[in-house]
Amino acid sequence: MRFRSGVRAVSRRKRLTGAHAARPPSNQGLKVAAAVVAPLVVAIALIALVAANHSGDSGSASPASSSSTTTVTASKTAKAFQDKVDEAFKPLGEAIKVFLPKAQDFEAGKVPPGDFKGAVDAALPEFVKARDAVAKLARYKPAPAVNRYFVDAADLYVEVARIYGVASDPASDPLRAQLDVAARRLRTLGDRIYDRGRVVLDPTFYGASSQDVELRPPTEVPDWVAEGMAAGPPLAPAPGPPAASPPIRETTCGTGVAAPCRAEESQSKWASRVKKAAFPQPSEIVRALDAADAARLGDLAGAYEAKTRTLREGPDPKGHRERAVVVELGLLTDGEAARLGQAASLLPAGDARARLLTVARRSVVVADSLLETGLGFRLSGLPTSLLADTGP
Repeated sequence: MRFRSGVRAVSRRKRLTGAHAARPPSNQGLKVAAAVVAPLVVAIALIALVAANHSGDSGSASPASSSSTTTVTASKTAKAFQDKVDEAFKPLGEAIKVFLPKAQDFEAGKVPPGDFKGAVDAALPEFVKARDAVAKLARYKPAPAVNRYFVDAADLYVEVARIYGVASDPASDPLRAQLDVAARRLRTLGDRIYDRGRVVLDPTFYGASSQDVELRPPTEVPDWVAEGMAAGPPLAPAPGPPAASPPIRETTCGTGVAAPCRAEESQSKWASRVKKAAFPQPSEIVRALDAADAARLGDLAGAYEAKTRTLREGPDPKGHRERAVVVELGLLTDGEAARLGQAASLLPAGDARARLLTVARRSVVVADSLLETGLGFRLSGLPTSLLADTGP
């Protein structure tokens, strides 16, 4: 279960006549098909994706790491494990059927904060229940990292609900619009981390376009400006305009692959670029959170976002595209932790501020699990037990 239904698809016939999917409005938020719980195998995806195109939902998607179309299907072991994942996420899937329409109305100003708080209070325990169930799944022995991806996604989904809880607090009135956008960014990170597990379990998850349907999966690593989710005043300068249409995933360059495509370089060259980028260390975020230093946290958030975008503009490590994606998602999660901390530091002292600072710390812990110490990252030192919290 993920918050969005996945890759978009566009009828080639419509595309030839000039029709294309519309960019969703900026207040669209967590729009999803709440009933999507079954695995997104290609046959189901093609149907769901055409429907998504009609609704104008850009969704989120996941790629395969190979540049060529594969005929390999998910193994029985992988399918059985995905069934268990789906079952574990069911409480969240049921809760969002009610919660998501409320969240959309709240973002649009149609639901007063007090009423929306009731929806958050009802949804959060179900999100926590799903998180705990996912964490209890037996290790997927063929690729143990799969468990980590699903657990990280579940952790972030819980934090999304907590951000909305803070946004519904009267103390957050001046920052409510920015907190709504922050919730969407963290949800997007959760979706795309979730997709990393799907890519491993199902080689057909990123299906090939057909003669009649062209798949348009978004990039594995989001660009907040291009996707219309960048932070703005008072947290950051007003961002530039979003892309005319949501950025889509580019296939890895290779024989017969037309541009634009993603180039590759040796793993050592890619690792060297990561190190030379001189990203801030997670411990710097922790110190700034402890000091509630809004200016420093804003600088850290901007640095993570800009440096990740620059890193993403370069080639992927040859044969290990997913490795780069995972690290870059971890870096953006650290950046989002800093941005959340910045917002919290601008709130008046009190419960809302304390809760949002804790959300930021938990996000740092999630990011720790996605970074590689071999690339020069020193982890935050925050305890993973923070992620076991059940309260608001």
